Amino acid sequence: MLNNVPTGINAMARSVIMRHPNSFNARVYRRRLLRSDPAAGGAPTMGGMMVLSSNDESEISWELQGWAFALPAEAFSGGSMMDRRDAANGDGAMELRFLMEPEPQFAEEGRFDIKKDDVFYLVLGDGDDAPSIAYEVIDVNAAVNMPPYVPIYIVTRRDDLDLGITSEESGE
Repeated sequence: MLNNVPTGINAMARSVIMRHPNSFNARVYRRRLLRSDPAAGGAPTMGGMMVLSSNDESEISWELQGWAFALPAEAFSGGSMMDRRDAANGDGAMELRFLMEPEPQFAEEGRFDIKKDDVFYLVLGDGDDAPSIAYEVIDVNAAVNMPPYVPIYIVTRRDDLDLGITSEESGE
């Protein structure tokens, strides 16, 4: 009975995110480690000098998870102020919040979850050559504190990936 409220909120949020005029199309990618340990059955190994997490690995590929809709959740938040307080232009390391919804419905085949450390591209137009902007999910918060949760994705810019993930990196 209690999960009827967040389930309804999730359904409404999905409808709003998909139909909102400020919503973007987004391609979601997930990092996959290429380095493996034959003794562990091919599973990636952790270790080596100065490797702290899977984000520090150099041998990776990017796998396309699918398409999603992304709606900026802070449409009216400004950037950081300059020292003289005469401009608010942001510093590039600013955190943003997005409401995101994968294209497939909840029980449909091809449904995926957007997770921490995923990278997504906001597609700014139509066609294969449309410009896109890269973001990385750095944290996931809950808008409603009852399961099933309504996630809010905290993201930062990934300027280094703005030119796109090449076919060598994505395994295509």
